[in-house]
Amino acid sequence: MESDTMEFTLPPAPRGLCFDRNDFVKTNFSIDNFLAEHQNVASLEIMRDDLGMYLKVLRLAMIELINKDYANFVNLCATLIGFDKTIVKIQVPLAQLNEEVLSVKKCLDDAMKELSMWLSQRHGLQKKKQLLKYYSQTINCLATLDNILYNISDKKKDEQIVLADRAAMQYNLLKYSIAKCDSLIKPEQKMRYNEVGEKLIQTLNELLFQFWNDRNEENLLKTLITLASLDHISETEILIRKQAVSPLLQNIVNESTLQRSKDGLQGIYERILMLLDTELKLLLTITEHSKLTFQLKKYRFLVNCFWCEVESRLEVNLSSIFAPGNPQIFYTRYSESMQFVKKLEKYCSDVETVNLLHETPEYRSFQRRWNLPVYFQIRFQEIAGSYESVLQNNPTIQNNDGFILKETYACWKAMQSCWSNGIYIDTLGHKFWKLTLQILSRYAHWTASYCTQKTSSQKIEPTTVNRTLIDNSINIYVDIQTLLQRLPTFLQFVEMKIPSKGSGLLKLSLTSSENVLRTMKEKIRQFIVNEMFVYFNVQLKQVSDIPRLYRKTNRSIPIKPCTYIEVVSKAIHEFNDDASKRLDNAFLIELYESLFNVMTISYYKYVEDVLTSVQKTEESLRRLKQIREKTTQHSNESASVTDGDKIRLQLNVDVVSYGKVAEALHVNVHNEHKFTELYSMVTEAVKNIDIK
Repeated sequence: MESDTMEFTLPPAPRGLCFDRNDFVKTNFSIDNFLAEHQNVASLEIMRDDLGMYLKVLRLAMIELINKDYANFVNLCATLIGFDKTIVKIQVPLAQLNEEVLSVKKCLDDAMKELSMWLSQRHGLQKKKQLLKYYSQTINCLATLDNILYNISDKKKDEQIVLADRAAMQYNLLKYSIAKCDSLIKPEQKMRYNEVGEKLIQTLNELLFQFWNDRNEENLLKTLITLASLDHISETEILIRKQAVSPLLQNIVNESTLQRSKDGLQGIYERILMLLDTELKLLLTITEHSKLTFQLKKYRFLVNCFWCEVESRLEVNLSSIFAPGNPQIFYTRYSESMQFVKKLEKYCSDVETVNLLHETPEYRSFQRRWNLPVYFQIRFQEIAGSYESVLQNNPTIQNNDGFILKETYACWKAMQSCWSNGIYIDTLGHKFWKLTLQILSRYAHWTASYCTQKTSSQKIEPTTVNRTLIDNSINIYVDIQTLLQRLPTFLQFVEMKIPSKGSGLLKLSLTSSENVLRTMKEKIRQFIVNEMFVYFNVQLKQVSDIPRLYRKTNRSIPIKPCTYIEVVSKAIHEFNDDASKRLDNAFLIELYESLFNVMTISYYKYVEDVLTSVQKTEESLRRLKQIREKTTQHSNESASVTDGDKIRLQLNVDVVSYGKVAEALHVNVHNEHKFTELYSMVTEAVKNIDIK
């Protein structure tokens, strides 16, 4: 690659210039481009000043250079004086030398042309001589082949194969000779060439089946080698398929044999494979002989003869086996067929043969004939339809296989059905995995629908906790935990059936479904909290009845909590006694924390309203009393506990008891800011009350 700059050494430029000194010596330097590139760097006035400054530097450098090399400049001028006369002197001899060189070059060109002409004539003669040689060789080979093929039928079989091998050598030589002298060959000679070729192939084919029927392994191998030397492998395979394989399969692969077979299609496949161990074993062994397998083009008896004929007869004579209408029968026949193909692959001598088997049009056609999409659709309707019919609006308790609910057990069974023997097919692994994830998603949707339904909060105020809704929610949570515990083992089971290259994707997709199920924990917890809160909120509202209990009743100072606190405490402990046996401790603590959080927020409002009302009532009474006693200079206020004080004391006792209920359930009430505010509010209300 050429350099962008010329080989110049410029003097150093002062610092702070708005351009690079090397820009001026670039081969593609352009004033317009230079100005365009630097228009954003500096203004035109600054660029003018910088260019003027560097021009002065260049002038000084030029003067220094001239002063430094002044003596050389003077000597150069002196040396060049009279140099033109010297040049004129050498012009004449140089011109003479040029004429001599041109003359020699012309002589050489003429000699080369003459030599090339003679060589061309010689090459033509050699070519004609070679054609005559090949033509003579063709005539001799035709005569030799005629003689061999004429006498071959009179010889013994062992001698016939020797002569046939000689004839094959002559035929290959003849084939080569004709290709070289095709322009000299007459039509009648080409006809003789085709006739001897056909007769030779016919003779070899007859010998092939004679040696096969006689089980003459040595001569059979020689015959196949000879046919291979004639590049007649494909034609030989077709002939073996039609005359050796096809007759043996004729009475095996048909509908009547299938109906009579005690083992059904499996029995037919066993009889087909048995041929490779009996009647066709010799052909299978010979075609895989080391003397044949070293060739570039090899015999593929198992693929091109045996398999192609078997597949063709299965499609034509046993087309009924591909019908997908009955999924059980279809699964059995498909499994038996795939097992048959796997057993057939074991007869292949190497991996190359197995790959060749898979690449044949017959193998692809055989795979396409099995209508797997229809089969899967039928199985999808069976599995998904039966599972969908189990899902009801309300869960059903069944207690089966470790699951409490019938719906969860049905989900687990449906997932297992996708991979059970008699249903799962390897080719449909991705579809069955998708169906598995859909079943899990449907179960998650069903649980979400139940846990987000309208609860009694939209109805009239309940008189008790709805135990049915809560029990069902707990059962769903327990079943989900059981299902999540079983999914890793289930994944391992599935990975054993699906190729390992997809195991990472399986785990990733299942993790997504697991996360969806885990999110149900929050919904279930919130559903239980909402349902319990509806009932407890009704009880907490009874705080507003406390003033009525103490106004003008002369009740004693309260030391016990009100009934509503006892009702709440009893209901929570009854729930805890049952739930603690079924739910894990972490879930229960989260549930209670959430429950007491919403309860405390509501409770705080009710208590605040009562205290505000008490304070307003006391202020009204105080103003009324002041009006009555305004004429009296001294008032004798009672130091005893008032009704308002008793109300505050009762609220304090209730709040303390409420906090103890929460602490008994291991809820840290002080983490709830509203409880701290509630407790401070009632404590502040009673701190100035003097109880004697």
